[in-house]
Amino acid sequence: MFSLLHKFWTASIKRQLILGIALVHAVLMSIFVFDLVDRQREFLLEQNAIEAQSLAKTLAANGTSWLIANDTLGIEEVINSQKNFSGLEYAMFIDLEGKVLGYTDRSQVNRYINDPVSLKLLKAPAENITLLDNNVLIDVAAPILINSKQIGWARVGISRKGITENLMYVTQSGALYTFLAITVGIIFAWFMGRGLTSGLRQLSSITHGIADGDRNINCDLKRHDELGELSEDFNKMLSIIKKRESELSKNLSLLDALLDSVPDVVFYKDLNGLYMGCNSACEAIMGTTEKDIIGKTDYDFFPKELAEFFREKDRQMLASGRPQHNEEYVDHPDGRRILLHTVKTPFYTSNNELIGLIGIARDITIFREQEEQLRSTRKMDALGKLTGGIAHDYNNLLGVILGYSELLEQKLIDQPALKDYVEKIIAAGQRGSTLTNKLLTFSKNKPAKISCININDLINRSYQMLEKTLTASIEIKLNLDSNLWNTKLDADDFDNALLNICINAMHAMNNSGKLLISTSNITLDKESSISLSVSSGDYVMASISDSGTGIDKETITKIFDPFFSTKGEFGTGLGLSQVYGFIKRCNGGINVDSELDNGTTFHLYFPKDSSKYSTELTKKNHNSTPILTQEKTILIVDDEDALGRFMQELISNAGFKTLLASSGSEAINILHNKSINLLLTDIIMPKMDGHQLATIAKEIQPDIKILFTSGYSNNLLTEDSNFDYEIIEKPINSSELIARLNKLLTE
Repeated sequence: MFSLLHKFWTASIKRQLILGIALVHAVLMSIFVFDLVDRQREFLLEQNAIEAQSLAKTLAANGTSWLIANDTLGIEEVINSQKNFSGLEYAMFIDLEGKVLGYTDRSQVNRYINDPVSLKLLKAPAENITLLDNNVLIDVAAPILINSKQIGWARVGISRKGITENLMYVTQSGALYTFLAITVGIIFAWFMGRGLTSGLRQLSSITHGIADGDRNINCDLKRHDELGELSEDFNKMLSIIKKRESELSKNLSLLDALLDSVPDVVFYKDLNGLYMGCNSACEAIMGTTEKDIIGKTDYDFFPKELAEFFREKDRQMLASGRPQHNEEYVDHPDGRRILLHTVKTPFYTSNNELIGLIGIARDITIFREQEEQLRSTRKMDALGKLTGGIAHDYNNLLGVILGYSELLEQKLIDQPALKDYVEKIIAAGQRGSTLTNKLLTFSKNKPAKISCININDLINRSYQMLEKTLTASIEIKLNLDSNLWNTKLDADDFDNALLNICINAMHAMNNSGKLLISTSNITLDKESSISLSVSSGDYVMASISDSGTGIDKETITKIFDPFFSTKGEFGTGLGLSQVYGFIKRCNGGINVDSELDNGTTFHLYFPKDSSKYSTELTKKNHNSTPILTQEKTILIVDDEDALGRFMQELISNAGFKTLLASSGSEAINILHNKSINLLLTDIIMPKMDGHQLATIAKEIQPDIKILFTSGYSNNLLTEDSNFDYEIIEKPINSSELIARLNKLLTE
């Protein structure tokens, strides 16, 4: 058989030459075309990059003055002037915070860049930077400088479609020239002599070896003619192939090392849900190696219900074509149950072909536990504020009960039976005083209770509590929609959120001003819902407005960050972050409108709930807040009439001359008209607190002695007071009060 084939092959040199020359020409021309296209590509891409850099610099130079002037029309004119640039996909101006100031697509103006490529600009140095450089597009940004100070970026994207078409034309021309060369070679083969057969066979064998993947093969023709040169070309080509395959293998190894160095779980699947690869963190979660994971689905590693959840989320993400965030609990191989936050995004090839998805999952178990701890801590703080705010009222009531009981006890010395009753009343009052002190340090942790709620009821229920918690000089007004929709939330969380915002408003108003709480029904359209990161639809809106100092724009961007506080050591920085977390748990939104010196308004949005409103709210009984007043010698000042009259009777019975005032202004009138030796004043009073009254009293009568009474001072007394004073705590013990008065008046 071999002899027959050999005879057939050697029977005609023309056949040998035709086949051999055709093969040689095909190979050589292929190399030539490949090299030509490659060089042409490099040249065109280099020229394109230079043009993009130049255009970005020109755009930066032309737009500088318009950006400084903040002239929107000027910026748009500069952008439009570049639209005729060949291949221009987009041009834009971006400030240093990522805000789009100008764009060829005006709908993008005033939005913030958020894609990974664009976000590189926020940390990039002030120099020309190439953000994207591939076969489809080149994206270049140039810094906009004024007096060597960067004020933004000029960015352009230029399509490389023209380059691709040019290279296609060159390739087609190369193919045509190859065909012509082969044709010419065949013609010349008719005129070639013998002696070439052995070389052609060897070249053919080498070619087949390369095609079969043999990279150790080598072409070694001992010739000095064209076949010898062709042999060398084959060896060069093989060297290039070896080098590029080695580089590819190295890059793949680096990619694997990069993925394995990421602490988060990284995986990628095809369109059918089959795993294509993963990193070592994913292997740890799966409890097996990448080799055993590839080609399998979630059903092979997770319970059916969880696997179906993953698969459904995969389909939703692939259908939308946008990244998707999910949270799910999974069982770790070491026995722990962990919470993963997973981000999935479509997986495209360089040709923009969708081949699957990429997922990155992070263990947020500890973070979520810490978040719950912070929420619990904030609730404790809010409860402490509430109990402290009402302690004064309780102590006033107890003061009246205990005070008059002591007076009655003194008058029942000769009636033991009745005196015994009074002693029991006194004992009960003292127990109440002890309970009040315990209440100040009491707080209870409890799970969230989600139910259908009308927030008007919650606001009305909290109204008196807010009056007590905030200073009396803050005027609170309600404007509640009588036809308000219901919503689903945790009533206690809402109370805490409302209290947090109102306390911040109190600080912003320096304990004096107006606070408006209003509610209304609102329907959010698509544009409004996007700005709030919620779905469009019907919402219940609660607004809290104050007349305080307002918030600057820079601070507004940080107020919901955990541990961010403008109160220094007096703030934890957790209040508004807890409010934000509560709003998000309700699937709602929150925004802030504020200007310096023009107050602040918080808008809280809660989704409308159409289920039956069955929640029964327990009304909280809040007595009137204790109002701060002042006193004189012995001028008794207390806005609690019963307590003031008790102290007047007690002190009068002790032989002192007394005057009684129920407010700071009334006390000042007395101070201007009568000589007072001692001012006995409550600290917490409306309009004018006890410390303010004492300060004015010292100015009117410098020798006056000051004795404060208080069940809860709310930090109104400061260490930098310019006068001496003493404090007696409520409920007041009669004997102690008389003793303190005697001591002060005899000093």
